[in-house]
Amino acid sequence: MRREPVSEESIAEARIRSRDQPATGLPELARPLLAFGWRIDRARPSEGLPYFEEAAAIYRGLLADGSDEHLGPATHAIHALGRWYSLAHADDRSLAAKEEAASLARQLNRHREDTRKETRILGASAHGLAEAGQFAQAVTAQREVVDIYRAAEDSRDVSWPSGVVWSLLDLAIYLDLAGQTDESLEIEREALRIKRRTTEDEPRGLSGLVIWLAGVSPRFSETGHPREAEALLDEAVVVCDRLPPVGDCNNFGFDQGVQAALFARSGTRDERPVVGGAFPIGVSPDLRALQPVHGVSFDWWAHSVRQTYRVGGKAIDDAIATTGDRSALDPAGSAELGTLLRRRNIRRSVTFDHLSQHFIEQVIPALGESVDLERRLASARPEDGPRRLIRSLTDQAVGHLVAGSYSVAGDTLREARDLCATTEGRDALPLVEAEAGKQVPRSPREGAE
Repeated sequence: MRREPVSEESIAEARIRSRDQPATGLPELARPLLAFGWRIDRARPSEGLPYFEEAAAIYRGLLADGSDEHLGPATHAIHALGRWYSLAHADDRSLAAKEEAASLARQLNRHREDTRKETRILGASAHGLAEAGQFAQAVTAQREVVDIYRAAEDSRDVSWPSGVVWSLLDLAIYLDLAGQTDESLEIEREALRIKRRTTEDEPRGLSGLVIWLAGVSPRFSETGHPREAEALLDEAVVVCDRLPPVGDCNNFGFDQGVQAALFARSGTRDERPVVGGAFPIGVSPDLRALQPVHGVSFDWWAHSVRQTYRVGGKAIDDAIATTGDRSALDPAGSAELGTLLRRRNIRRSVTFDHLSQHFIEQVIPALGESVDLERRLASARPEDGPRRLIRSLTDQAVGHLVAGSYSVAGDTLREARDLCATTEGRDALPLVEAEAGKQVPRSPREGAE
């Protein structure tokens, strides 16, 4: 049956019915209020907010008697209110609405099977808490999401593998922010085990596995596990050599989202101010404001944070533009420029919303620019070691993987892996443990199919 478009007139008629027959009329009024609110231009959130607030108030009233009849739509209505508050940069009210929606989602989940439980609203609440600096609470909220996915593991739900891996990655991030580094790394390893196992059943996901392996390697290096980071790069080379020279980019959107999330997290240390020093260029000095939670999808980020992040990107662009003749820079100046280039590349990846061809034309050359600079810096200051170059090569390789240039990505990963081995003073690497009882050979040729 065709429905007429929602209008102010139809909402007015629904209000009359809600007064005459509140039991049926109130929910019938809340639905068009939400529909009309979503139709309003998001650039003018103050015009849409009254519709979401009225709908939320209706549902709160309908739930006041303890009935669960309207629990599902109420949960989503209040979650939508939180998103609209975020658009209006009303961050405190946005977080409060997200928390209220999460509380309703928990009630909703008590009556649902594992495969139908609400996870996105709980995840949004966890992320909002992390942006507000409430890291322990974010961990608690995210554990609920992870537990739901773990319980659904045997359901054969097609959404399960990517859902559980993403939820584990988010939990690892919040644990790290909460200062629980060791547990964070264990969660990271669990995510990798699941990614490996699911790829065995679906070989088309090999490129995604390589992105995960290479993309998380800087995380282990930065937390004092260089051998593990090295092993991840080695495994990435082995798996990458099983891919054709060129791919089709059919999974570009998802792969680029993974690239952006892992890339952003690997740059968080560059975003932190030195104690007693100035804030890095492009980083907001307002510690009272919401802060970016690097390593989760940009879709989660509050609109205030998105705006600050984009403004920071402009500041970085301006700083790079005033660098002058790069060939005349001393090593310290080159290192500072290299950090700025990487920070710019991360922002471009995170905020990227174009087609794969634009990624190839814009992001890939920028990653190559960073590699060229880091090569010069490594030659000028060999005593510092190749850590920065390894990281830059890894960034570039993951970008090539997203673009489907698998052969180029494999060569780049191989160079990064070999630099790792040289740094440790070893000519060979140990076998990489992919799963309990299984091993992946070091040589890419031995591992190729």
